[in-house]
Formats: sequence, C-alpha cells, structure tokens
Amino acid sequence: MRTEQAAPVLGIVGCLAVVVVLALPFALFPDWGTELGRYYTSGPLGVGTVLALALVGGIVFIAGARGRTDPTTAAGIAVPLGVVAFVVALWWAIAAPLDPLFGFPASWITGLRWIVVAVTGVVPLAAALYAWAILD
Repeated sequence: MRTEQAAPVLGIVGCLAVVVVLALPFALFPDWGTELGRYYTSGPLGVGTVLALALVGGIVFIAGARGRTDPTTAAGIAVPLGVVAFVVALWWAIAAPLDPLFGFPASWITGLRWIVVAVTGVVPLAAALYAWAILD
C-alpha cells in the first residue's frame, strides 16, 4: 500500500483510538461520571479539546482519503491540527491533578493520561507522513 493511502488510514485509526480511549472510562464506570468529568475538564484546557480536535481530524483524514478535499489541503490542515491536539493532551497530562480520582475503583485511571498522550501522538505522525507523501 502506498504511503499517500496508508497515512490517512493511520490518521483515521489514531483519531478513533483517541475517542475510544477517552470514552472507555465512562463506559466501564458510568456511576463515576461526575468525577471523570472533573478529571477531564481539569488542567488549562481540559481533554475535551483533544476529543474535539480528534473528531475534526478524523473528518479531515476521511475527506482527504476519499478525494472530497484536495489531498494537499487535507494534509495541510491535518498537520497543525494533530500537533495542537498532541500539545494539548500533553499539557493536560502534566497539569491535571489526580485529586478527583481518589477513591476511583480502578488504579489504571492514573495512567490513562499517558495513554491519551501516546494515542494522540499517532495523529500528528500520520499527518506528517501524509504531508510528506503528498508533497513528495
């Protein structure tokens, strides 16, 4: 498979993975919605911004892959979108306090922030590969 075809697919998968990772705690522990809400909105911007950017990024990758948008334009939008999503995720992971999580029934929730950062990192990587393949 050529890079200009594989990169947007990787970007779509990365964006979907961000959505799944952020939704997983709500699906597993629906009674803890208030605590999760406080955790997700803590920090400078909150992780909701990452979710919004991932959703928009998925649409951009799909539009570029299907030819609905010029691939150069799609790649040009996807790169800064992915970088901003990654920076916001990293900023949230560093700044969000763990205070709302005391008493949470699962210990993996404290490591979730770094999983969000890692998964969000796939988006700018895929966008950079897409731009590189399109402009090459």
